Amino acid sequence: MNYELFLDQRDLLVQFDTNKDGNLENEELLSEKEGIQSFLQKDLQIEVDSKPLTMEMLSMDVTTKGSTRGVVFQLKLTADEAIEQFNIHYNLVFADAPVHTSGLSVHSTNFFYQDILDINRKDIQITLPEAENAPSETGSVLWKYFILGIEHILTGYDHLVFLLSLVLIATRFKDALKIVTAFTIAHSITLFLVASGRMHVIPSWVEALIAVTICYVAVENIFVQRAKWRWALTAIFGLIHGMGFAGALAETGLPKDNLIGTLLMFNLGVETGQLMVLCLLLPLLIWLQKFPWYRKFMISTSCLIFVLAFYWLIERL
Repeated sequence: MNYELFLDQRDLLVQFDTNKDGNLENEELLSEKEGIQSFLQKDLQIEVDSKPLTMEMLSMDVTTKGSTRGVVFQLKLTADEAIEQFNIHYNLVFADAPVHTSGLSVHSTNFFYQDILDINRKDIQITLPEAENAPSETGSVLWKYFILGIEHILTGYDHLVFLLSLVLIATRFKDALKIVTAFTIAHSITLFLVASGRMHVIPSWVEALIAVTICYVAVENIFVQRAKWRWALTAIFGLIHGMGFAGALAETGLPKDNLIGTLLMFNLGVETGQLMVLCLLLPLLIWLQKFPWYRKFMISTSCLIFVLAFYWLIERL
């Protein structure tokens, strides 16, 4: 049995970045090969009849998927007899990154199974059926990527802060709708281009540029009372945020068999989460605008947003 595992380098830096430069290189991996093997064998186990299969690491290479720099491990697991049913126990990274997720794809003859592993779903049992009875998991997997999109926007603090800074100045639902629509169209374009491999970006620069977009909008809020063309600016900045969304997907893993459907459902999940936030936020902001002190409130909030985003920028450079 062959197992290809991709891990974001950020999840490995603490233990294996020997020169402490914030990036993993193949030379560092080779020097830490025994430690990496122990790390994988401890928290990634595939069992048949409650007995773990023998794991051999064939290779490990630093690579970039989408906008995420990470390491691809090629593993070989050996069983004494033909496998009909096995259990996967995946407990990698969760101690340091509880929100970590990993896409799982299992191929065997005509059998194809997909799932998403996270801190609440670390153990999975898979039964390999006869080829003609192989079940279809497409609908279930697409739903999981839809939920993943919602979770990503609700836990993506920088995207949420950007969204808040954009709508602070909106005086009507119509204005906010134009801003959100422009953002949606723009980030959908780069999400597809980066996640499908048609565009390659440097992850660290994408994260830094996301912080820059927040800084700019916060400053504009301070000096401009009405942002008539904010929807156009949002479209430009949305292209950058789409690259960030693609990075999150690359870390999880994308099924090559249904790439378009997966990207669409993830994107729909992002939009659903975004609309959930706006439905709660906009009525409150528009109501607050009735008070004479709202302008001071907006400027104070924008100043706080700028300081926070500038800290992220320095941290990510």
